Amino acid sequence: MATRKIGNIEFTNVNLLLIIDGIICSIFCSYVFYWTYQSDRNLISIMIIPLILGIIYENRKLSTDWKTISLKILGSIFLSIFAFLPGKNEKHYDFENHIEGWPYCFVFFFVLISTIYHNKKVIPKLTEGITFLQSISIIYWIIDLRFLNIKNIFTFILIGLGLIFSFISFIHAFSYLKLTKKVRLFLSIWSSIIMIIFAIDHINRVFNFNSFSNYQLFDEALCILQYFLLGISLIYIFKNASMLFVYFPDKNSPYGKEQMKDIKQMNKTHIDRYSEEQIKILDSLFALLFTSGLYYLNLKHQIMPRHTLIWLVFFGFPLLISLKNVFFKKLA
Repeated sequence: MATRKIGNIEFTNVNLLLIIDGIICSIFCSYVFYWTYQSDRNLISIMIIPLILGIIYENRKLSTDWKTISLKILGSIFLSIFAFLPGKNEKHYDFENHIEGWPYCFVFFFVLISTIYHNKKVIPKLTEGITFLQSISIIYWIIDLRFLNIKNIFTFILIGLGLIFSFISFIHAFSYLKLTKKVRLFLSIWSSIIMIIFAIDHINRVFNFNSFSNYQLFDEALCILQYFLLGISLIYIFKNASMLFVYFPDKNSPYGKEQMKDIKQMNKTHIDRYSEEQIKILDSLFALLFTSGLYYLNLKHQIMPRHTLIWLVFFGFPLLISLKNVFFKKLA
C-alpha cells in the first residue's frame, strides 16, 4: 500500500486519496473559475500561473515523485477553501472579493506544505562563495536604493553594520582563514538576514510592478520572469524566516530556558548547513568582477529592475561556476 508522510500526518492509500481529493477540488475549482469567467472584474491575475509554476519547478527539484507533488497541490487547494470563510468584520459577504484572495491563500499553503514535507532538504546549503555573492549584492542594493544619500543616523548605523558583515565575508572569500564554528554561525545568520531583506524587496516590487520599459513585450516577459523567480524562491524564503524567527524574544518568557534551548538547536542548524569547504581565490575574483560588472551596467543603463537581476545572479551564477569547472576539467 502506497504511503506518503507530510509532517506527522501519514497518508496510507495515496491513489485513493488523490482520486477523492481530485474530484472535490475539480468541482470546487470549476465553480470558482466559472464565477470568475462570468464576472465583470478581473478576479484572478494571469501572473499567478508563473508563480505556481515556479513553486512546482522547485518541488520537482526537491522530489521527482509527481504523486507527492500532486498530493501537495490538491491538499493546498483543499486548505485554501478557508479563504472563502467570512471575516469577523465583514458586514456583507462578497464572494468575488474572496476569489481575489483565494490564489494567494493556495500559494501560502502550497509553500507551507512543501517546506514541512522537505524540512531537511530546504535548509539552504551555504558556502563562502554564496555568502560572498550575497554580500556583493547587498552593497549593490544599498547603492541602487540611494541609501548612502539618506541623512539619517539609524539608517547609517544599519548600513555600517551591513558593510562590516560584508567585509568579513570578503575577507574569508579572499583568504584561506579557517571557517570556525563561530564564523560559520555568523555568516549563516548574515545570509538569512540578507535573503529576508531581498525577499521583502522582491515581493513588494513584483506585486507593485507596472512597467519598466517602453516595450510592452519586454515588460510582459519581465513580469512573468519575476513571478517565476518568486515562486522558485518562496520555499527558501519561508525557511530562512523560520531560521531567524527563533532569535526574537518570546512573548511569555523572553529568552527563557525553553527559548534558549531552541536558540542553541538553531545555532547548530546554522553551523551544520555551512560548508567548511573554502572557495578558490580565483573564483572569488571572478565572482567579484562578473557580478560587479553586471550590477554596474544595470546601474548605468537600467536594463532590468534590481531585484530581478539580484535573484537571477543568485540562481544563475552558481550554474556558471559549475560550467566553468566542467570546461576546465575537460581541457586538463
